[in-house]
Amino acid sequence: MKKVTAFRIFRVCSAAAVLVAGGVSWPARAGAADNVPAIEIDASGAGKPFRHSWEQAFGSDRADMVLTESYLRNADRTRQETGFRYVRFHGIFDDTMGIMAPDDAGHMHYNFRKVDAVYDGLLAHHIRPLVELSFMPSAIGSDVLRRDGGLEPLVHRKADEAARPITDYSGGTLWYRANVTFPAHMEDWNALIRAFVEHLEQRYGAGEVRQWPFEVWNEPDQATWVAQPRMATYFALYDNTARTIKAVDPALRVGGPATGAIHWVGDFVEHVTRAHVPVDFVSTHIYANDPPDLLRLPKSPDNTGNTVCDATRTARRAIDRSGHPDLPLYITEFGADWDIHNGSADRPWIAPWIAQTVHDCDGLAPIMSYWTFSDDFEEQGVMANEIPGAYGLLTTHGIPKPAFNAFALLHRLGDRRLPAGSGGDDILATRREDGAIAVALWNRDPQRARAQHLAFRGVKSVDGATMIVIDRTHGTPAAVFESMGRPVSPTSQQAGALMAAARLPAPQPVADCARASRCDVTLPPESLALLLVPGVPK
Repeated sequence: MKKVTAFRIFRVCSAAAVLVAGGVSWPARAGAADNVPAIEIDASGAGKPFRHSWEQAFGSDRADMVLTESYLRNADRTRQETGFRYVRFHGIFDDTMGIMAPDDAGHMHYNFRKVDAVYDGLLAHHIRPLVELSFMPSAIGSDVLRRDGGLEPLVHRKADEAARPITDYSGGTLWYRANVTFPAHMEDWNALIRAFVEHLEQRYGAGEVRQWPFEVWNEPDQATWVAQPRMATYFALYDNTARTIKAVDPALRVGGPATGAIHWVGDFVEHVTRAHVPVDFVSTHIYANDPPDLLRLPKSPDNTGNTVCDATRTARRAIDRSGHPDLPLYITEFGADWDIHNGSADRPWIAPWIAQTVHDCDGLAPIMSYWTFSDDFEEQGVMANEIPGAYGLLTTHGIPKPAFNAFALLHRLGDRRLPAGSGGDDILATRREDGAIAVALWNRDPQRARAQHLAFRGVKSVDGATMIVIDRTHGTPAAVFESMGRPVSPTSQQAGALMAAARLPAPQPVADCARASRCDVTLPPESLALLLVPGVPK
């Protein structure tokens, strides 16, 4: 979740020549690029484990959105295509969840009905929450105006008017006015956490809830935490939260600091180590366009130039150098662009970017949660139209964007990574459980097609290989949406046309991939392809 102003990157792209085969447009050969040497893929061995960390979890807006039909429909669609297990969202304690209110005697009363509806809905769809503990219920926050229900003392708005109270909820952040203050009394926050966790275990069972990571707050280094000094007050909140959770059930997992731009990672681990505070994982966020002066990444020979992965590697090293080198690192938000209006998920270039990030970040973090899976998202207000430039993988009507199709393709990779020789920095070769070899290939060049030559070691024949390609004209609805005049709410006929344009293409035979152990393919500009060689013995 990012709230500062971003710059736009405009790409000028030339049209590529195409050949038509089987009803699908394919780029013409790249000419002189055919002279590049083949990249050898060694399929003779078992390969190494390749965990699909990029599809373990996805982010979404806030708890209230889980109660909408479109949210759950899109969650189902994403789970079908990626198999994701966890979803993370803000605001399980927001005022709209109605969890706290004083009774007639002034004692605080807990009401978890909406919380139950949220978690019941997720579990019914076979998705578990990665529980972000946020934001502050106004009834126990340090903002007196919010705590008093938005009523200020009696004032005279005009000289000739009687004095009357003014309702003002401007003291919040995000469109839905989240309360991001420190608790007025820490014992009230601790009591809420205790009651919340006890309720979850009573309703869902300890065995189930022990599979839910509990993350304390969201980006306390930024505008979603106003207590000062930020780091010290957040650490106080984390300490109380972690100890309270563990007092209820020591087997529950808790972590933080959930900061933006990998801030405070080393400080956080140093603090919990020194103060003997329980911690089970470290979490932070990273976006490709986080400014360099904000990140301050050290130079390293291992850096790839991919900001997300270089920052993740830096955070991992900070943990490794700490007193808790065994702690896992969760990237609970990542993406190409934190500006909601830049339309990164809508454009074809995002597909090869996602593939490159999966390649470069392999092995760095067991969970990397892409932000977000759906355009059911209201941090900056209700979306303006069906494809508003937001970073959801699916529109509200469930229309896939290139980013969604990229995740769907990458899901088809195997769980054993095969060695790729020189020149293999933009391919991912894997072996699947069914014995097939699945290779992701991509071209990030905005103007030129590129020939790619693959030589398979340990494979007698690649006959029957097929390939799926996402590019500017396959697997993206943007051009059709523009031709419709960008409808705010598409008709059923328009939605059907957009769905057809966004559909992932069917696999096509690869003519230069037959009766040999070599495949020659050509990748269009800004494209991602999946090459599948079936029936390869293990």
